[in-house]
Amino acid sequence: MNLTDLASFVRVAERGTISAAARDEGVPKSTISRRIARLEDDLGVELLRRSARSFALTDDGRLLQARSAGALRELGSVEQALTEARGEPQGRLVITAPNDFGRTRAVAHLLTEYRRRHPRVTIDMRLENRVMDLVTEGVDVGLRLHGEDIPGDGGLMVRSLGRFSAAVYASPAYIERRGAPQSPAELREHDVAVHKAASRRALPFHSQGGEELVRITDPVIESNDFGLIQSLVETGTVIALLPLLFTAQSRDGGTLVRVLPEWTMRSGRLSLVWPASRHLAPRVRAFIDLCSERLNEERLERTAPGGCPAQ
Repeated sequence: MNLTDLASFVRVAERGTISAAARDEGVPKSTISRRIARLEDDLGVELLRRSARSFALTDDGRLLQARSAGALRELGSVEQALTEARGEPQGRLVITAPNDFGRTRAVAHLLTEYRRRHPRVTIDMRLENRVMDLVTEGVDVGLRLHGEDIPGDGGLMVRSLGRFSAAVYASPAYIERRGAPQSPAELREHDVAVHKAASRRALPFHSQGGEELVRITDPVIESNDFGLIQSLVETGTVIALLPLLFTAQSRDGGTLVRVLPEWTMRSGRLSLVWPASRHLAPRVRAFIDLCSERLNEERLERTAPGGCPAQ
């Protein structure tokens, strides 16, 4: 079995199309097709069931991908580590993050700084609200927002970057129309949007005077994307609890107003996850170290003007 053929098959399975795999490898589509056909001949099984415009993995194809992807990445990491040991990090770094967090200026600044330090690394940033399987989908490292338990962390290495806080926000138009709540309990009388992760559970609000638990049983809108919720707040449609690290730019622009300013909620954690490997590629290690430097708990608790983590 030819490892180049196997690697091309795994790339097609992960990327979903032969065209995407060909672009990644810098070869014609016909080359990828020939490699897969040769691999099928070598193994004596059908790996892809083709139609006019698409394909589906056969049971044998899914088994081969699941059993081979991790081994190929391990071999690639060893080769990359040996190459990078003679110079600076290089190659392709695949990162995943939730849609809403991945679009923040904090992440944009993080990627900009990484590229400044390591210009020979190309970044493939995949924003997904679903929990991706890093091993089978070819991802080097994931940024995950979560509660006390990290979703999908089985078999992964984890580094906690810290907690982040949330606060209640409304637009000037909403406050003019509905007024502002004077206590967390009064949120029940307002048009509240909530993230699905916080839906219908008791939310612990903290102030210098103590703690108050509030359960929003009848939110007018639920979503799994903080970016959408923030946009709805800015239009004046709803009032909502939003993470501080998402809102700095809108606060500066005056489209968001913090209400109940003395109250905050410790809403979750931010962690890095990556597949366990004895040979962590330097480009991955460099990203993990930069995240630890720039996205630690103190910086998550306070943001500088313009939404960039405080320096």
